[in-house]
This record gives sequence, structure tokens and C-alpha cells, in this order.
Amino acid sequence: MMKENKSVYIMFIFLQSVLYGIGNPVTKIAFESISVYWCLALRFSLAFFVLMLFFGKKIIRELKSARIMDCLPASLCMAAAYISVNLALKWTTATNVGFLMSLPVVLAPVLARVVLKTKYEWKHIPVQAAVVAGLYLLCCGEEGFVFGKGEAFALITAAAVAGALVYGEKSLAGMSACTVSAAQAGLTAVISLALAAGLEELHVDSVTPAAWGVVAYLAIGCTCIAYLLQNTAVAKISSQTVSMLQTSQPVATAVFSFLILGELLTVRGYIGAAVILVCILAESVFARQGRRSV
Repeated sequence: MMKENKSVYIMFIFLQSVLYGIGNPVTKIAFESISVYWCLALRFSLAFFVLMLFFGKKIIRELKSARIMDCLPASLCMAAAYISVNLALKWTTATNVGFLMSLPVVLAPVLARVVLKTKYEWKHIPVQAAVVAGLYLLCCGEEGFVFGKGEAFALITAAAVAGALVYGEKSLAGMSACTVSAAQAGLTAVISLALAAGLEELHVDSVTPAAWGVVAYLAIGCTCIAYLLQNTAVAKISSQTVSMLQTSQPVATAVFSFLILGELLTVRGYIGAAVILVCILAESVFARQGRRSV
């Protein structure tokens, strides 16, 4: 029996990285006229509505037959990830956020060992160490890495993304990608609405057309499409492999942050980007060979 070609699922994660690479810098533009929690609430409410519009019958059918613990852990992790990353983007640069939120490449294998009882292949430690070094070079300026509350929330994002990947792999054993995506978007919308209503005021008349456009892009591109891409890929390749491939996200973030926000890479940044791409290529080869790479 021939092994399934996994290249298409690898490309799904690269496409997700491009979507997020654009989304990270444009989110900072939206925050100029709309508050963080209301941006999140509107984004995920719209995303949930779109998913239900296209896949509603299937989502309801699958959720009725599923146990709450089949999707709740992954959904809670994803909600925590998106709330924390937006707070991080408010308080630090998009490139620094890109570095820290890509650390699931280190965290996911350990979590997968605990949750999924997968075997940890120690030979991949040098590759993971090289990724961390490359990310540091990519996202740190000449003055070095400055750690503040934005970076702290980005670290929370990394841990939450690792949890979402690992628990999402368990969820997808019994549910489709669109159902898992809808559960994640719906729970994030509920939590964000509660936080927005309790902590912030929404001044609709002060929200610029550009901010509304960003909210729409984040809802459709960075939530509906990106969720579906990730959950479809996690159903076919391991969460550890996905987390490694997602280290292409800070490269995309750095490129679009320069084009949109004027954030410049240093020579060290370009070296870091090259290191990351080499590591991603190595992990892609492992995935195409059908191995459960860690």
C-alpha cells in the first residue's frame, strides 16, 4: 500500500504562515482605532458565523455526537493563544511576537510526549536548537532582545499554541477540521465578548474603515481559512511536525512587517531567517517520508 503524499499538508502550514505573517502587522494598524478585546470579539464572532454558514449542518451533527472533552481542551488553548497574542502585539513589535509565538516547535514535542504518549526522538534536538537560535537572530535588533509584558504574553501564546496543536490532534480523531475550527472560534468569541463587555467600551464611530477591513481579514483569512488549514494538516501529519513548519511564520511576519510597518531586519535577522528555512526544509523531508517527526 502506497504511503499518502503529505506535501500538500506541509504547504497548508506554509500558507497559514503567510496569512498570519500579514495578519500580525495589520493587527497593529487596527489597534489604532479599536480596542484589543472588541477586535477579538468581532473577529471571532464573524469567523464563527462564516463557518456555520458554510458547514453548519455538519458542525452541529458532529458536536451532538461528540463528548465535550473531545474539543474543549484544544478550544481553550486556542482561545488563550489568540487573546494573548493580540495583547502581545499591542505592547511589543510584530517581529518579537513572531519569534516568541513560534516556540511551540520546542514545547509541542514535550507536551505530545505527556498527552499523546508519542516517542520523543532525541536526534531532533539539534534541529530544534538551531530553530531557536535562528528565531532569536531573526527577531532581535542591534540592542538585543528586550523582555517586557508584550514578550510575556507572547510566551503564553507559545504555550497555548503547543497545547492547541497537541489536543487538536486528539480532537481530530473523532471530528472534522471544520467542526474543530468552529468550536475553537466559537469559544474564543464567547470569552472575548465577555472580556470586551466587562473591560472596554466600543466606540463604533471612531473605528476607521481600515480597521474594519483588518477585522474582516483576520476573521476570514487568519481564523476561518487558517484554522481549517491547520486542523486539516494536524489530521494528516503530527502536531510536532506542524509546530516545526510553523516556524516559517516569523519569516513571513518579518517580511510583511517591513512592507507594512517599516520594521527593518538586521544582518543577523537575515542570517536567522536562513537558518530557519534550512531547518524547515529538513523537517519537511521527514514529513514527506511519512515519519512521525518530533
